[in-house]
Amino acid sequence: MHLSLYDLNIIQTVLLFIILYVLVKKRLWLILRRTINVCIHGLSKLVPKSKKLIVFGGENGMGFKGNPKYLFLELVKIPSLHCVWIAKHPSVVKELRDLGFEAYLHRSLKGYYYQLRAKLAIHSHALNDDFKNQLMGGVISYNTWHGVGLKKVWGENKKTFTYKVIHDPNPIRRFFGMLVVKTNLGKRNYVVSTSKRVSSYYPNTFVVKKENVLELGQVRNDIFFKETDEDQLIPEWYRKNKVILYMPTHRNKGKLDKDINEVLDFKKINQLCHDLGCKFVIKMHLYSSGYVPKEFEHIVDISKEPYDPQFLLKYADMLITDYSSCYTDYLMLDRPVIFYCYDLSEYLSTSNEMYYNYYEVTPGPKVKTHDELIESIKEGFAHHHETYKKERQRVLNIFYSIDNQRPVLEKQLKFILNDLLKLEVDEYKEGSQESPKHQNIV
Repeated sequence: MHLSLYDLNIIQTVLLFIILYVLVKKRLWLILRRTINVCIHGLSKLVPKSKKLIVFGGENGMGFKGNPKYLFLELVKIPSLHCVWIAKHPSVVKELRDLGFEAYLHRSLKGYYYQLRAKLAIHSHALNDDFKNQLMGGVISYNTWHGVGLKKVWGENKKTFTYKVIHDPNPIRRFFGMLVVKTNLGKRNYVVSTSKRVSSYYPNTFVVKKENVLELGQVRNDIFFKETDEDQLIPEWYRKNKVILYMPTHRNKGKLDKDINEVLDFKKINQLCHDLGCKFVIKMHLYSSGYVPKEFEHIVDISKEPYDPQFLLKYADMLITDYSSCYTDYLMLDRPVIFYCYDLSEYLSTSNEMYYNYYEVTPGPKVKTHDELIESIKEGFAHHHETYKKERQRVLNIFYSIDNQRPVLEKQLKFILNDLLKLEVDEYKEGSQESPKHQNIV
């Protein structure tokens, strides 16, 4: 069929109108959705709050782990408090209920009710990650965060909506944009830091007042200083044997991750572990994927297992990572860390900027080839942890003040009870006896 020039112009015009219609419709829908969210968030502030009701959430709503978990397990012991865990996956709700605790999905009727009525929300990620944030306008937000990261996030990350709004030169756009940004904040907002250096960039990062940045440490690290029943959930072979733990981060939520078979030579690693008498354990990030061959005796992939990462760190003899913040916690154990940064330049340009110069805060060999990785593993075991020992302490002091290089649960509880809930600490002590159903959880 032969089309005239006139016919082609008609088709091009129609296609152009269709494309414009789709783009305008998408844009209008986005504006409408954000307007509705702003209105709901504002109305949620009018709902009366229950002074003794606390909602907890963590791991993007997908897990009962991290800092909020340990605060929950203590605060739930107080009879006068009503502690409810909010999750985004049924398996998390089931896990909590099987332990005898109260938990609901964030989009269930009871989930809606408790999120609207809670005075305090304790969480490890953003409100929209752990809850239905539109319902949290009148809450006190206590963000424990989930690590001491290298990577810029939220208000410091140039790729985020929050950063673009804050730095928008147009005052009208900035005003309406901030209304959207604030749907991810409560009535009062606190974020937990670990040191003065970290606290210096948290106000801009989390859009909170400087005085609301609390240098109270990471409760999840308390497990490094004591034995608990939870230690027994880690397999005996992991706890009793020499272990090298490989725990990398993701690249742009897994979109830019290389296949792990391109990153690691499993045959060489297996032979090395045979010679050293150890296991090479792989824990990939939630966003990452890849097949790890099962035929190698000394290589174990536990990425799909529900083990708490802090306990994996606790029993690892050596850590290999890249740009993950997991090593900042591991420094408390004063063991060797290898930084396998084979794609450093690419990572910085395509994934996340960093708060620090990478080389300033990575106290261990920075290796970019697999052969260098093998040699660094040999070196790490040969020198019995002494290499980089002073550097590890120097960097630990950057990320964690001396006061936060020890258990911090008690001082966080005191702040929550005394300053946020206005509850006397004596009431906590009186009500802190474990009931039978709680005894074997921590």
